Amino acid sequence: MSSEFRNETSVLRNYFRPGDVFILDRGFRDVIDELHSHGYKTYMPESLLEGKNQLTTEQANRSRCVTMCRWVVEVVNGRIKRDFKLFRQEYFNRASTHLMLDFNIACALLNKFHAPIADRLDAQQFLELAKTRLNTINHLGAYIQNENINRRRAIFLTIDAEHPHLDTFPRLTLYDLMTVALGSYQLKQARSYYGEHVRRNGKYEIELANDIEDDLPLILGMDKYLVRGQIKSRNVSSKVYYAYILVNRATSNSLADIAGYYCNCLVGNRTVGCCAHVMTILWYLSWARFRTVEPPAPFLDDIFYE
Repeated sequence: MSSEFRNETSVLRNYFRPGDVFILDRGFRDVIDELHSHGYKTYMPESLLEGKNQLTTEQANRSRCVTMCRWVVEVVNGRIKRDFKLFRQEYFNRASTHLMLDFNIACALLNKFHAPIADRLDAQQFLELAKTRLNTINHLGAYIQNENINRRRAIFLTIDAEHPHLDTFPRLTLYDLMTVALGSYQLKQARSYYGEHVRRNGKYEIELANDIEDDLPLILGMDKYLVRGQIKSRNVSSKVYYAYILVNRATSNSLADIAGYYCNCLVGNRTVGCCAHVMTILWYLSWARFRTVEPPAPFLDDIFYE
């Protein structure tokens, strides 16, 4: 790619113009300077700073804005792989001579017969929310980190999700949850995380803060309580993430009752949307526990054993 852009007569240089915007993933990080040198603008999810294990709120928010814009690219690539087996696997060397011809035909068929991709009706509302929250500080996250709450177990009481203590937890709609996440991706992941959570003993257990509540008013306002859930990582079997949700006691069953959220995962500091771990706790306590929700693929429990 670098050699193509260095060549002033290349197809890429003739196609793109200075000022064009590139929405990239981290795999392009080595050519960012090259693109900037030719006058292009680039946006890419942030990488960890040296010595850190979590993105800052500012980094996580910028990354979420990038992934919101890049979603359409992932959808188009996904459709090509879904509908054409040839592009779902490694391409044979013998067929490489007509690779681009095959790709052009596939794209032409999709353009002709597939419904065009269009913005959601509420897309502008989500964009405005993202811009509003872009510079919002995650006060709960700062409090959790400064007080080292992740390592403090004695201050939390483990309870079942049906415990009366949670009667004041707000009931939300699926659209409310989508508004928190600024999309549906985290909602789709929530059911899978929920399935892993309840497979331990059939119960959905969370932790409720005990004497920590005396400190909360000084930091985060009056009349609130803190809920914590443990979610196993899907990528590292030994890793457990702590997801926190700060809730107003005087519930009105609206998003206004959610005073804050934080998770110690890579992007858990964000205030533009939320991570899937936070969404799993929020999804279950505010919506799923009032309905009959089955974990995905329960038949596999009889096939695979830990």
